[in-house]
Amino acid sequence: MSRRGLVGMGIAGGLVPSPSALIVLLSAIALGRTFFGVLLVIGYGLGMAGTLTAAGLLLVRVRDRIERRQSTGRFSRVAARWIRIAPSATAILVVVVGLGVAIRSLGRL
Repeated sequence: MSRRGLVGMGIAGGLVPSPSALIVLLSAIALGRTFFGVLLVIGYGLGMAGTLTAAGLLLVRVRDRIERRQSTGRFSRVAARWIRIAPSATAILVVVVGLGVAIRSLGRL
């Protein structure tokens, strides 16, 4: 993916409405400060776009560095191992955290 594409995705991600931005806007309208609410939502969108763009550019830079360093034998073996393990490890982490949150919420019932 090119840098131009990542910037486009970041901007698009910042334009997508989110539930928290809607709550902020509706709260501002309820308080009679609609213009302030609109400014907050615009700021939220710009912040989200900037964050997504920066994260994407950082990942592209890291990918480029990894591709350059793959020429060494030891690094290549470690990278290959991580490539195989990362999807499963991420899925296990998501399940464990989800179960932890669910168990913790059951304790409050």
